[in-house]
Amino acid sequence: MKLRTKKAIVLAAGLMVIGLGATAASCDSKGTGDSPVAKINGHKGGDDSPANVTNFPDHFANIATKCVNGSPGFRAFVSTRNAAPVILPDPSCK
Repeated sequence: MKLRTKKAIVLAAGLMVIGLGATAASCDSKGTGDSPVAKINGHKGGDDSPANVTNFPDHFANIATKCVNGSPGFRAFVSTRNAAPVILPDPSCK
C-alpha cells in the first residue's frame, strides 16, 4: 500500500472518530442540545439560566448572549457557527 493511501485512511478514520464523539455529546434527538451543567460536590457548576437568543434568517448565524457568571461587567456572545465565544465588557452585567 502506498504511503499516500495509508495517510488518507488514517485521516478518514480520525475524522470519523471526531464526528462520532461530537454527535455523542449532544443531549437531544436532533443533536442540537446543550451539554448538561456539571455538579461539583453537590453544587451546580455553573449558571444554567436561559441566554438571550437572536434568531437570524436561514443561512445566517444565530447568536446567544448572557452575562458571564462570576465575572461581573462582562458579557459572552456565542454563535451557531464554528467560532470561538467572544467576551466583551458590559456595565449592565452586575
